[in-house]
Amino acid sequence: MCLIALSFVFTGNGQTSKKVANNKVHPSFILLEAFSQHILPVRTNVTPTTGEHFIIVWEAAKYPETFFWRGENGWLPCKIMNAHKVVCRSPEFPAGLEYTVSHIKGDDIHVGDTLELTPMLRGKFPIPHEIPEDARNTLFFKAGTSGWLSYAVKQITPKPDVTMPW
Repeated sequence: MCLIALSFVFTGNGQTSKKVANNKVHPSFILLEAFSQHILPVRTNVTPTTGEHFIIVWEAAKYPETFFWRGENGWLPCKIMNAHKVVCRSPEFPAGLEYTVSHIKGDDIHVGDTLELTPMLRGKFPIPHEIPEDARNTLFFKAGTSGWLSYAVKQITPKPDVTMPW
């Protein structure tokens, strides 16, 4: 009888911890917003940029080494920029933009930093063999000495086009 009860306790603990690991919120970052937006230049000789943008708050002790987006356009490297929410909008600032961005180096990224991830259309990067071929709408990243980590993006909100004055 004691052996059966002890066996039940160990089995129950194993199942509970497995269930918690599967439902755990990703600890490396919090996704604040995912959106698509066309940025149109005033000058006609400049190619407009299009694509997805992801605003995240970094939560891990180790900074991210790299981010990739696996969307409809394939396996794309992401530009990582420091993001700041626009609070006071000056008349010169384009309507429709909600964040300003600035360059940031990887080792300058700390817990609590708000970042914008933007997939870049140019470049040929082979998809690592660890990435499932059927993965779509997923951010993949490495931080510290980790292997590939992933975050599935459930919804990308379309935003109106923005014309840049410069």
